[in-house]
Amino acid sequence: MRPWRPSFMRVILSIRGYIKMARFSSLFPSFLIALCACEPAGTNPALVPDAWVNESLAEEAQLRGGSFCDQLWTIEHDVELADGAVLHVTERFSSRSAVRFPRRALVMLPGTLVTGEMYDLDTDPALRLNALDEAAREGFFAYAVTYEGYPGSSLPDDGSVVDAERSLEQVAEIVQRIRYARGVPRVDVFGTSFGASLAVGLAGSQSPISTHAIGRVVVQAMVYETVTPLFEETFFSPQVQALFESAPGGYIETDPSVYGLILAGADPAAVEAGGETFPDVYATGPTLEGFTLPVIDVTPGVRPVLQLWGDADPITPHEDVEAFAADYGGPHELRVLPGAGHAPYIGDPDTVDAVYGEMFSFLDYGVALYLGCEPAVESDA
Repeated sequence: MRPWRPSFMRVILSIRGYIKMARFSSLFPSFLIALCACEPAGTNPALVPDAWVNESLAEEAQLRGGSFCDQLWTIEHDVELADGAVLHVTERFSSRSAVRFPRRALVMLPGTLVTGEMYDLDTDPALRLNALDEAAREGFFAYAVTYEGYPGSSLPDDGSVVDAERSLEQVAEIVQRIRYARGVPRVDVFGTSFGASLAVGLAGSQSPISTHAIGRVVVQAMVYETVTPLFEETFFSPQVQALFESAPGGYIETDPSVYGLILAGADPAAVEAGGETFPDVYATGPTLEGFTLPVIDVTPGVRPVLQLWGDADPITPHEDVEAFAADYGGPHELRVLPGAGHAPYIGDPDTVDAVYGEMFSFLDYGVALYLGCEPAVESDA
């Protein structure tokens, strides 16, 4: 892979984007972070605007001998799209993200019946169950998207209209806005379940945006053509499909029991956090898409894809993984995670270490360069 080199036009477009995309978020505080946040340990927190730094965390980092390169900032965006929908997007980044060159962004697309909070679980940081934190520390501007019709985003009158095509158009627009807002040449994507299908859709020649806007794609919990007999009996049944199709207004309320198979094999802290966070009222459209497989045509795939699969996944069988690998049109790599369930990124410590080791090695291949802050975890790139 050729290293990315900024051209004169790219620089001009980035500057235009910094101004043009102010409605997504102001970039000037981010620019200040790039200038002053990565000073040696002991830097005065007052140099960074109060709205962009939790001073208590900064003081704690200094007491521990840490630096601002490891500090995290969060911005909550409500992004109004061209079609009138408003999607809630959580952004997290570190000072390392601001000084990385070329800048990197990772968009995280959740599964059905969960919001972007699935990537932002409130658990002990030592367990590494928060995907936004992990990506931000690694030097990415990390984003967790909540779909239309889901809590926090706008709610159409009929929740059943939120289909894959509509969601794909919306997340494609989010990707473009991030490119302008953060000066990122190519955005990487991390997708789970329904989000994995959307991620693959962005990576193909039939994407709503040019594949030049997409870097590399990581998918987990990918359901392509088939599911396990267990999942077919408990969730993919005609009775459950009829329940979703008859839901009043196209919305359905969930309870913790819905997430049992999804959280099978997850760390107990993740199970507890998910049980408290996930149940809510959701548009039925994204889930109904899963009853007719495949959700996305994968044969036009172009961008490189890494598929993470746990061999104890109670939903996705190995033959489905093989079918996806055979049909995907672009480069495909598979990493099998022994003993992992449907959501390996919130599994036991060994599984989580393997997930992020494989993910960041794959995403950083050929493009890792830092100015002032080294990566949190060394890559094989």
